[in-house]
Amino acid sequence: MKYLLSVLILSALFGCSAKTNKQLADPLEVIKKREKASGEKDYAYLGKFLGTISFEVKTTDTANFKDGLIPWASLEKPEHDIPELKDAQETLISQKAVTVLIDYPLRNEYKFELNSETGFTREFLLKEISKEYYKIYDEEEATSTVKTIPTEKRTEMYNRNETNGKYGIWGHDIADLVLAEIQVYETSGKKLVLVLVVDS
Repeated sequence: MKYLLSVLILSALFGCSAKTNKQLADPLEVIKKREKASGEKDYAYLGKFLGTISFEVKTTDTANFKDGLIPWASLEKPEHDIPELKDAQETLISQKAVTVLIDYPLRNEYKFELNSETGFTREFLLKEISKEYYKIYDEEEATSTVKTIPTEKRTEMYNRNETNGKYGIWGHDIADLVLAEIQVYETSGKKLVLVLVVDS
């Protein structure tokens, strides 16, 4: 009797443990937690917050966008949105160099220097940031032992599986990503850091 009771208790404990581990490893739950953490991230450590740069694309689809503006631009195909990008040629930053920080959807953030002799416009920023995202995704695939499951072979969920390459990309293909805003920070050394607000 004691033996049977011990077996039942152990089975219940292991069953609960397995269930808990399965729940913790649920890819959708992991993505939701990371999305939430990404949205709540504080960048005050970078320096003084100067403001935001918006990316809006004109559209005739007023049923879904009442003001006729889509509040983001495509990172996968910026060339499709640039013709209708609001204030595309406006010079937003007159400095000749900035640092751009990309951390979504990456486990390991990526920074790169961006230079322009004539200042930074929305069109220029969108094009250059898109190029860097393609570079990141290519490097991730080349350095990862866990390969990206093609969309047509994804059975459990539509989202991109997490890979273990240089950047640790999770949850989203580049086709999912859009640039909504850029937050501008100024360091104590008067250098500008651009933080991307990327949605999916």
